[in-house]
Amino acid sequence: MNFLKGHLQGGRFVTAGGLSLPVANAPAASNGQPVVYGIRPEHFILDDTNGLPAEVGVVEPTGSETQVFAKLGGTDVVGVFRERVDAKPGQQISVTPDPRLVHLFDEQTGLRL
Repeated sequence: MNFLKGHLQGGRFVTAGGLSLPVANAPAASNGQPVVYGIRPEHFILDDTNGLPAEVGVVEPTGSETQVFAKLGGTDVVGVFRERVDAKPGQQISVTPDPRLVHLFDEQTGLRL
C-alpha cells in the first residue's frame, strides 16, 4: 500500500507540499486532522483529464499488468495498471486515486478512520 502523510481539509486530503487528493468519505469534523492516506497500487487510475502529475522512475511490464514506480507530490508511490503505460523514466503520467478505495489512518494511533 502507498502511504502519504498530510491532513484533511474541506473533505479532501492535502499533503505538506500542498497536493490535494480525493476522499470519498472524510470523517465528520476532521478539518486539519493529521492523517495518513493509504491507497493500494491497483487503485490508481490513469487520468489524462483530471489526474495529478506523477514523475515516472521505472515502468515494469509484468504480462497482464504494468507496474509504475513514480513520485507523486514528492512521495514515492507504486501504481499497477491493466493497460499499457508507454512512459519512460523522467516523464510524467497523470494519475488519480479511486476515492472510494482510499484508506485513512489516524497519524498518531495508526488506527483506520
